[in-house]
Amino acid sequence: MNECLAQRGIGDDFVLQFEHGILRPILQRLRHDDTISLEIRSGYVSIYYRGGNLLRLTAGKGTQRFGAVFDWRYLGGTDGYTCWAPAERPPSVIESLDDAEAWVDAFPHLKQAMDIRFAKTPRIEREYQQAVVRDNNRHRSGDRSDYVVVDVEYAQSPGAFSDRAADFRFDMVGLRWPVAGGSRRNAVATPVIVEMKTGDAALASHTLDPEGTRLSPGLAKHVRDIEAFLTPDDGAATSAPYELLRDELATIFAIKQRLELPSVPERMHALRLEELTQRPEVLFVIANHQPASQALGRELLRLPPRLHADYFVATATWMGYALFAENMMPLEQFLADGLGG
Repeated sequence: MNECLAQRGIGDDFVLQFEHGILRPILQRLRHDDTISLEIRSGYVSIYYRGGNLLRLTAGKGTQRFGAVFDWRYLGGTDGYTCWAPAERPPSVIESLDDAEAWVDAFPHLKQAMDIRFAKTPRIEREYQQAVVRDNNRHRSGDRSDYVVVDVEYAQSPGAFSDRAADFRFDMVGLRWPVAGGSRRNAVATPVIVEMKTGDAALASHTLDPEGTRLSPGLAKHVRDIEAFLTPDDGAATSAPYELLRDELATIFAIKQRLELPSVPERMHALRLEELTQRPEVLFVIANHQPASQALGRELLRLPPRLHADYFVATATWMGYALFAENMMPLEQFLADGLGG
């Protein structure tokens, strides 16, 4: 197994600046605004709003200097309509509490600019991802659901392992707690990969080359990629990329707990993970499927073999995105019952 070259996480100094240093105003806003969420990357963090990047913070040299990035093209407007910009742009480098507070003060302007841009160029699937996070990580629904989203837009760099030419990307990754058949008295959780599709047009995996090796990102492609991601290395019980995911889930979850982010459900505030199960779950969360459409049924029949995870389709008793174990239908049962149309 090759040594990994990249891993998601931030250093202790970075965390301390959120807890007690110059980034504390931003942390305080994160704790009081459920429209934004912080996600941890490799050495930096991104704060998302409606599926777009509201602020990216990167640690600079030293422990009190952070690069701060917003895509100012959002303020360009659409169809000649623009919104108010901040009187002064917040600094591109945060070196003091005042700098951080300037960014917090600018958030309403920046969010409004993103609202206007997204009205013209919607990012519906990413917005729905954030709704899944909110329903399973926050408020009463998050305290009652069986799943927690630990990261969105998860990606492993192609250079993470020198012997693999793969670029693994998943919509969301998280944990099921308790494990199947278990209780919340133990410290064992199951890693979960979530793929979300919005609308029937997003379901199919179309071939992109004459050989049929390249597919558009439909369900069949996701299953193929997930199985490649999970296929054990020679002589090993699991794959190196999956072991990296397990490590990252534990690392990111612990940092979010330490920062007391509201994206960690109250029921999990004191949880100290001691074990992540060897076999993961895969959830398909499908939004706005038209029952009369045959698109889902056709795509499900094209799925490749599924050997290295337990696959489920998320169903709901009522409207909403809170994920409960009893509402997870095994994919084989979903296929047998002909529920895909």
